[in-house]
Amino acid sequence: MGRKRDDRFDLLRECTDDPALVESLSTKEIGRLGEQIARAYLETRGYVVEACGYRCREGEADLIVLDADSGECVLVEVKTRRAPSDEATYPELAVDERKRARYARIAACYVLEHFPVFAVRFDIVAVTLRPGFNAEIEHLFSAFEWDGDR
Repeated sequence: MGRKRDDRFDLLRECTDDPALVESLSTKEIGRLGEQIARAYLETRGYVVEACGYRCREGEADLIVLDADSGECVLVEVKTRRAPSDEATYPELAVDERKRARYARIAACYVLEHFPVFAVRFDIVAVTLRPGFNAEIEHLFSAFEWDGDR
């Protein structure tokens, strides 16, 4: 029986092998690449990936990971942008109030489906792709709070 193909990092591997490929990627592919970069980043820091692209009636969470140090279930929104080498970018600014409210509803669905979940945190991983496939990663811990009054 053959080995199952591991597609978790396929685009990341392709871009590592051919950095010029990043310039030809569509917006959707850039987003997928950013999620693969964020996942690799989080795994190297000891986070345990619980779900990628978790979907429920409220929408989709890019990544759901377990922070083994704190015991928190972390919903991670990944934002990725391409930028010239000298341009400042802030992908995390795309996580507006509407998106934060949606993530709170997604978290509620996840908690109900995976009871018991004792602590939830919302992080943002912002990925900026520079020429030559240089990725800058900004990890915003507890980027926003779960407002229980909504």
